[in-house]
Amino acid sequence: MRYTSTLLFLTISVLAHAQGTVQRYTNDSGSFVLHRFTTGQISSREWMDLDNRWGRSWAYDRQGHVIYEQQTRRIAGHATVDFRYHPNGAVSRADYSTMPDGGIQWYESTTTFDENGKQTGFTEQGQDDHGPVPGPTVPGAPKHYPKEIVQEQRLFTNEYFVVNGYRKPVRLKLQPKQTSPAAKDIDATLLHGDTLLGGTYSMGEQWVEPLSQVVVNVRPAKGRKKLAISRTDTVQVSPEHRRYFLVIGRVR
Repeated sequence: MRYTSTLLFLTISVLAHAQGTVQRYTNDSGSFVLHRFTTGQISSREWMDLDNRWGRSWAYDRQGHVIYEQQTRRIAGHATVDFRYHPNGAVSRADYSTMPDGGIQWYESTTTFDENGKQTGFTEQGQDDHGPVPGPTVPGAPKHYPKEIVQEQRLFTNEYFVVNGYRKPVRLKLQPKQTSPAAKDIDATLLHGDTLLGGTYSMGEQWVEPLSQVVVNVRPAKGRKKLAISRTDTVQVSPEHRRYFLVIGRVR
Protein backbone atom coordinates (compact mmCIF):
# COMPACT_ATOMS: atom_id res chain seq x y z
CA MET A 1 0.00 0.00 0.00
CA ARG A 2 2.84 2.37 0.88
CA TYR A 3 4.59 1.51 -2.41
CA THR A 4 1.41 2.30 -4.38
CA SER A 5 0.93 5.63 -2.60
CA THR A 6 4.56 6.58 -3.18
CA LEU A 7 4.32 5.68 -6.86
CA LEU A 8 1.13 7.73 -7.24
CA PHE A 9 2.76 10.73 -5.55
CA LEU A 10 5.81 10.52 -7.83
CA THR A 11 3.61 10.20 -10.91
CA ILE A 12 1.61 13.31 -9.95
CA SER A 13 4.83 15.19 -9.22
CA VAL A 14 6.34 14.30 -12.59
CA LEU A 15 3.15 15.30 -14.45
CA ALA A 16 2.94 18.59 -12.59
CA HIS A 17 6.56 19.34 -13.45
CA ALA A 18 6.08 18.34 -17.08
CA GLN A 19 3.17 20.75 -17.52
CA GLY A 20 4.83 23.67 -15.77
CA THR A 21 3.83 25.38 -12.55
CA VAL A 22 0.67 27.21 -11.53
CA GLN A 23 0.70 30.32 -9.32
CA ARG A 24 -2.33 31.99 -7.76
CA TYR A 25 -2.28 35.30 -5.91
CA THR A 26 -4.38 38.35 -5.11
CA ASN A 27 -3.36 41.99 -4.86
CA ASP A 28 -5.14 45.35 -4.78
CA SER A 29 -6.15 45.05 -8.47
CA GLY A 30 -7.75 41.59 -8.28
CA SER A 31 -6.89 37.89 -8.48
CA PHE A 32 -4.41 36.26 -10.86
CA VAL A 33 -3.70 32.72 -12.09
CA LEU A 34 -0.36 32.23 -13.85
CA HIS A 35 0.66 29.09 -15.77
CA ARG A 36 4.30 28.68 -16.73
CA PHE A 37 6.39 26.77 -19.24
CA THR A 38 8.59 24.07 -17.74
CA THR A 39 11.45 26.51 -18.40
CA GLY A 40 9.83 29.17 -16.21
CA GLN A 41 8.32 31.68 -18.65
CA ILE A 42 4.64 32.59 -18.29
CA SER A 43 2.45 30.70 -20.78
CA SER A 44 -0.95 32.06 -19.69
CA ARG A 45 -2.31 34.69 -17.34
CA GLU A 46 -5.86 35.09 -16.06
CA TRP A 47 -7.05 38.16 -14.15
CA MET A 48 -10.37 38.94 -12.42
CA ASP A 49 -11.12 42.24 -10.67
CA LEU A 50 -11.78 42.52 -6.94
CA ASP A 51 -15.54 42.63 -7.51
CA ASN A 52 -15.35 39.30 -9.36
CA ARG A 53 -17.15 40.87 -12.33
CA TRP A 54 -14.71 41.69 -15.12
CA GLY A 55 -11.50 39.98 -16.16
CA ARG A 56 -9.12 39.18 -19.00
CA SER A 57 -7.15 36.14 -20.14
CA TRP A 58 -3.90 36.04 -22.11
CA ALA A 59 -1.72 33.30 -23.63
CA TYR A 60 1.97 33.80 -24.50
CA ASP A 61 4.68 32.12 -26.52
CA ARG A 62 8.06 31.38 -24.96
CA GLN A 63 9.40 34.80 -26.07
CA GLY A 64 6.66 36.59 -24.14
CA HIS A 65 4.56 37.63 -27.14
CA VAL A 66 0.77 37.60 -26.65
CA ILE A 67 -0.75 34.94 -28.93
CA TYR A 68 -4.30 35.03 -27.57
CA GLU A 69 -6.42 37.47 -25.57
CA GLN A 70 -10.06 37.74 -24.55
CA GLN A 71 -12.03 39.79 -22.06
CA THR A 72 -14.00 37.73 -19.53
CA ARG A 73 -16.90 38.59 -17.24
CA ARG A 74 -19.25 37.12 -14.64
CA ILE A 75 -22.05 39.65 -14.96
CA ALA A 76 -24.72 40.25 -17.63
CA GLY A 77 -24.38 36.62 -18.64
CA HIS A 78 -20.84 35.29 -18.94
CA ALA A 79 -17.66 35.25 -20.99
CA THR A 80 -15.05 32.60 -20.13
CA VAL A 81 -11.78 31.20 -21.44
CA ASP A 82 -10.57 27.67 -20.69
CA PHE A 83 -6.92 26.93 -21.51
CA ARG A 84 -5.37 23.50 -22.15
CA TYR A 85 -1.63 22.86 -22.24
CA HIS A 86 1.13 20.93 -24.02
CA PRO A 87 3.52 18.83 -21.88
CA ASN A 88 6.07 21.68 -22.03
CA GLY A 89 3.53 24.07 -20.45
CA ALA A 90 2.63 25.91 -23.68
CA VAL A 91 -1.04 26.62 -24.34
CA SER A 92 -2.38 23.99 -26.73
CA ARG A 93 -6.00 25.11 -26.89
CA ALA A 94 -8.19 28.05 -25.86
CA ASP A 95 -11.95 27.51 -25.56
CA TYR A 96 -13.92 30.74 -25.46
CA SER A 97 -17.62 31.00 -24.60
CA THR A 98 -19.90 34.01 -24.17
CA MET A 99 -23.61 34.56 -23.73
CA PRO A 100 -25.56 37.62 -22.52
CA ASP A 101 -28.47 37.49 -20.11
CA GLY A 102 -31.61 36.88 -22.14
CA GLY A 103 -31.85 36.98 -25.91
CA ILE A 104 -30.81 34.36 -28.44
CA GLN A 105 -27.19 35.40 -28.85
CA TRP A 106 -24.41 33.00 -27.94
CA TYR A 107 -20.91 32.29 -29.22
CA GLU A 108 -18.20 29.65 -28.76
CA SER A 109 -14.79 29.29 -30.38
CA THR A 110 -11.80 26.97 -30.13
CA THR A 111 -8.29 28.08 -31.09
CA THR A 112 -5.39 25.60 -31.15
CA PHE A 113 -1.64 26.17 -31.02
CA ASP A 114 1.52 24.13 -31.46
CA GLU A 115 4.22 23.95 -28.76
CA ASN A 116 5.89 27.09 -30.17
CA GLY A 117 2.75 29.23 -29.95
CA LYS A 118 1.84 29.13 -33.65
CA GLN A 119 -1.91 29.02 -34.29
CA THR A 120 -2.88 25.74 -35.97
CA GLY A 121 -6.66 25.83 -36.02
CA PHE A 122 -9.82 27.82 -35.36
CA THR A 123 -13.50 26.82 -35.17
CA GLU A 124 -16.53 28.83 -34.11
CA GLN A 125 -20.25 28.49 -33.73
CA GLY A 126 -23.04 30.59 -32.33
CA GLN A 127 -26.05 32.76 -32.99
CA ASP A 128 -26.32 36.51 -33.37
CA ASP A 129 -29.08 38.91 -34.44
CA HIS A 130 -28.43 38.07 -38.09
CA GLY A 131 -28.49 34.28 -37.79
CA PRO A 132 -26.05 31.42 -37.22
CA VAL A 133 -22.32 31.98 -36.75
CA PRO A 134 -20.34 31.36 -38.90
CA GLY A 135 -22.39 32.46 -41.90
CA PRO A 136 -22.50 30.71 -45.29
CA THR A 137 -19.11 29.79 -46.75
CA VAL A 138 -17.97 29.55 -50.34
CA PRO A 139 -17.32 25.91 -51.40
CA GLY A 140 -13.62 25.29 -52.02
CA ALA A 141 -12.50 28.51 -50.30
CA PRO A 142 -9.14 28.20 -48.48
CA LYS A 143 -9.18 27.75 -44.72
CA HIS A 144 -8.55 30.91 -42.79
CA TYR A 145 -7.75 31.06 -39.11
CA PRO A 146 -8.92 34.44 -37.77
CA LYS A 147 -6.28 36.13 -35.66
CA GLU A 148 -7.36 36.75 -32.09
CA ILE A 149 -7.14 40.23 -30.62
CA VAL A 150 -3.72 40.49 -28.97
CA GLN A 151 -3.80 43.98 -27.48
CA GLU A 152 -2.72 43.45 -23.89
CA GLN A 153 -4.45 45.38 -21.14
CA ARG A 154 -2.05 47.27 -18.91
CA LEU A 155 -2.45 47.75 -15.16
CA PHE A 156 -2.04 51.39 -14.16
CA THR A 157 -0.47 52.07 -10.75
CA ASN A 158 -2.14 54.89 -8.80
CA GLU A 159 0.02 56.06 -5.87
CA TYR A 160 -1.19 58.64 -3.35
CA PHE A 161 0.50 60.89 -0.78
CA VAL A 162 -0.89 63.33 1.79
CA VAL A 163 0.83 66.72 2.24
CA ASN A 164 0.18 68.88 5.30
CA GLY A 165 -0.23 72.37 3.86
CA TYR A 166 -2.04 73.54 7.00
CA ARG A 167 -0.16 75.98 9.24
CA LYS A 168 -0.12 73.63 12.24
CA PRO A 169 0.36 69.88 12.95
CA VAL A 170 -2.61 67.70 12.00
CA ARG A 171 -3.99 64.33 12.97
CA LEU A 172 -4.63 62.20 9.87
CA LYS A 173 -6.62 58.99 9.37
CA LEU A 174 -6.71 57.14 6.04
CA GLN A 175 -9.18 54.29 5.49
CA PRO A 176 -8.93 52.59 2.04
CA LYS A 177 -12.27 51.29 0.82
CA GLN A 178 -10.47 48.10 -0.24
CA THR A 179 -7.55 47.42 2.08
CA SER A 180 -4.55 45.50 0.81
CA PRO A 181 -0.82 45.11 1.57
CA ALA A 182 -0.28 48.18 -0.65
CA ALA A 183 -3.03 50.31 0.93
CA LYS A 184 -3.67 49.99 4.66
CA ASP A 185 -5.43 52.00 7.35
CA ILE A 186 -3.15 54.80 8.60
CA ASP A 187 -3.41 56.93 11.76
CA ALA A 188 -0.61 59.50 11.95
CA THR A 189 0.38 63.01 13.00
CA LEU A 190 1.87 65.28 10.33
CA LEU A 191 3.85 68.43 11.04
CA HIS A 192 3.46 71.45 8.79
CA GLY A 193 5.03 70.59 5.41
CA ASP A 194 5.24 66.84 6.06
CA THR A 195 4.43 64.38 3.25
CA LEU A 196 3.13 60.88 3.99
CA LEU A 197 2.87 57.97 1.55
CA GLY A 198 -0.70 56.66 1.81
CA GLY A 199 -0.58 53.64 -0.50
CA THR A 200 -1.10 52.38 -4.03
CA TYR A 201 -3.85 50.66 -6.00
CA SER A 202 -3.86 49.27 -9.52
CA MET A 203 -6.58 49.57 -12.15
CA GLY A 204 -6.93 48.07 -15.60
CA GLU A 205 -5.94 50.99 -17.87
CA GLN A 206 -7.64 53.53 -15.59
CA TRP A 207 -6.47 56.58 -13.68
CA VAL A 208 -8.74 56.83 -10.64
CA GLU A 209 -8.64 59.73 -8.20
CA PRO A 210 -7.64 58.54 -4.69
CA LEU A 211 -10.51 60.34 -2.96
CA SER A 212 -12.83 57.79 -4.58
CA GLN A 213 -10.73 54.96 -3.15
CA VAL A 214 -9.79 56.14 0.34
CA VAL A 215 -11.64 58.00 3.13
CA VAL A 216 -9.58 60.90 4.51
CA ASN A 217 -10.31 62.31 7.97
CA VAL A 218 -8.07 65.12 9.19
CA ARG A 219 -8.16 67.54 12.14
CA PRO A 220 -5.67 69.86 13.81
CA ALA A 221 -3.52 67.94 16.28
CA LYS A 222 -5.00 70.25 18.92
CA GLY A 223 -8.61 71.25 18.39
CA ARG A 224 -11.88 69.86 17.11
CA LYS A 225 -12.55 71.62 13.83
CA LYS A 226 -12.39 69.52 10.70
CA LEU A 227 -9.87 70.08 7.94
CA ALA A 228 -10.11 68.87 4.36
CA ILE A 229 -8.15 68.32 1.16
CA SER A 230 -7.79 71.70 -0.57
CA ARG A 231 -6.39 70.37 -3.85
CA THR A 232 -4.95 67.31 -5.55
CA ASP A 233 -1.71 67.59 -7.52
CA THR A 234 -0.60 64.87 -9.92
CA VAL A 235 2.78 63.76 -11.26
CA GLN A 236 3.02 61.32 -14.18
CA VAL A 237 5.96 59.09 -13.25
CA SER A 238 5.67 56.81 -16.31
CA PRO A 239 2.99 55.87 -18.87
CA GLU A 240 1.64 53.34 -16.34
CA HIS A 241 2.42 55.07 -13.01
CA ARG A 242 0.83 58.25 -11.60
CA ARG A 243 1.31 59.92 -8.21
CA TYR A 244 -1.37 61.99 -6.47
CA PHE A 245 -0.55 64.52 -3.74
CA LEU A 246 -3.53 65.30 -1.50
CA VAL A 247 -2.85 68.70 0.06
CA ILE A 248 -4.46 69.58 3.41
CA GLY A 249 -5.16 73.27 3.70
CA ARG A 250 -8.66 74.49 4.41
CA VAL A 251 -11.30 74.29 7.12
CA ARG A 252 -14.61 72.60 6.37
